[in-house]
Amino acid sequence: MPSAATTEREPSASAVAPRRSCTATLVALVLLVASLGLEAWNLYARTPWAPVRQRSADATPHLAPFAQVNPYGVNTFLADDVEHWKREKTMEMIAAAGIGWIKQGFLWSEIEPARGSHWDEKYQQDAWKKYDEIVALAERYGVRIIARLDHTPAWARPPDTTPHTPPSDPEDFARFVGTFVKRYRGRVQYIQIWNEPNLAKEWGGRVDPAGYARLLRAAYRSAKAADPNVVVLSAPMAMTNERSDRAMPELDYWRALYALGAGEYFDVMCASAYGLDQPPTAPPDPATINVRRIELLRQLMVEAGDGDKAMWLNEYGWNAAPATIPADELVWRRVSEEEQARWTPEGIAWMREHLPWVGVVSIWYFRQIGTVPPSDPIYYFRLVDVEFTPRPVYLTVQRDAIARQLALPGRYGEMEAPVVALGTWPRVSDPRAVDGQYIRSAQAGAAIELRFLGSDVTLLLPPSTPRGRLYVELDGRPASGPHISRDESGRAYIDLSALPVGTREVPVVRGLGSDRPQAEHRLRLTLGPGSELALDGIVVDYRRTYTQFGAYALAGLVGVVGAVRLLRRRA
Repeated sequence: MPSAATTEREPSASAVAPRRSCTATLVALVLLVASLGLEAWNLYARTPWAPVRQRSADATPHLAPFAQVNPYGVNTFLADDVEHWKREKTMEMIAAAGIGWIKQGFLWSEIEPARGSHWDEKYQQDAWKKYDEIVALAERYGVRIIARLDHTPAWARPPDTTPHTPPSDPEDFARFVGTFVKRYRGRVQYIQIWNEPNLAKEWGGRVDPAGYARLLRAAYRSAKAADPNVVVLSAPMAMTNERSDRAMPELDYWRALYALGAGEYFDVMCASAYGLDQPPTAPPDPATINVRRIELLRQLMVEAGDGDKAMWLNEYGWNAAPATIPADELVWRRVSEEEQARWTPEGIAWMREHLPWVGVVSIWYFRQIGTVPPSDPIYYFRLVDVEFTPRPVYLTVQRDAIARQLALPGRYGEMEAPVVALGTWPRVSDPRAVDGQYIRSAQAGAAIELRFLGSDVTLLLPPSTPRGRLYVELDGRPASGPHISRDESGRAYIDLSALPVGTREVPVVRGLGSDRPQAEHRLRLTLGPGSELALDGIVVDYRRTYTQFGAYALAGLVGVVGAVRLLRRRA
């Protein structure tokens, strides 16, 4: 039998177990409190008042609807690329760079080689075929087309002249324009009427403002009769100070056009902006060719009462010819590839901030098809080599354009960079819309894609009657929310037909990540069969809440109280 002293020195197993259990529980609670505190620290304490990223200062309301657009465009030669995979690759790289527009020639001489005929004798096929494919390709990649219409067929011009000769009868060209607009109604709605008529070589060997004014008037009337929503761009004039039989300075040419009343017959002034060997911010001077020379044209527009119109740039860029090209061949001067890569996006950024009347800036050019040799200086404007190797300028353009496609909190017009419209989304003029226009679609599968930083997304609708189902995907998964239903296959959708009559705002995302710092999300809205939607803009917002922080704090408090009680019990 053990002694009394021995019994007092060695506690029984039943006495030790509660103490160990108490200690283990205490440790677990302490670890829980610590982990909750660490999570709260990571979510809030490290960036508790981090400023919410908003739209940049240059994203201010513009002077004209046609200036509130994705500014990045590029000239293409897709009609000359006979291999489909090359056209596909070109469009894929354009879309991947965040470029929202292509300037593409639709040659009258190819489309209507004989009066009233659209048959290609060489390839024994419909002359529209390759152009139809280009239009469909652009829609699939969410890229809009600016169609340059020119090149007179032999039957419509005097004998022994080139396609750069204007038609003998402007009404022949006007009929072609009307036919073009009808064929691509709602699909190609931006048309440029001719190119650089202030150069004799582009206008049948002479400079004739009155002749171009007649052509522009006839084309404008025909285009608007075919589709009142079509947007007519003037011809861009070549940048020059030469006064001769060969050329007229673009400033003088435009003064003559305005005196002839041509201002009534275009919606957007088209111009060119080459930098030569000067940076994009070099000041304008009537004696100098540089990017900001367009400001002198703008003064003419304002003086002529056209200050409410936007200006789009037909050709823009710098030539990065190597030292092997002789200096006397450098029509556009020469810059390094590093300067070309740096100045191209810098110039667009500067214009967006300081020249709010500038809309699309079409870089000259994306890619040649192999017909221009490296010995020709024009070869060195390209963003991408013939073999699709990106040049440094492609990469800097991509970096800036993709950044512009990320929607920060704010309101965005329906054709601004973050709103990528896939499929057919015609623009509709309507004074009741926010910017005097909206886009609409009744095409099953037509979609809107949006990358955004925020918690809420709201669609702005014009006066219209939407119908059918709008399917909603968020970050690649069916979205959820009180206003979203599920179909039989689990797809999330909004019932547009159930919206109250006159609805102008439709919330599609609410409270996403509002208890966490801003994060990037991807939204895709797709029209179902028999559906129709008109879009007047999108609003992104970020409303920060502290729901999770409160939950963590409450759990931590419970843990602390439990730990205190255990300590008291041990005592």
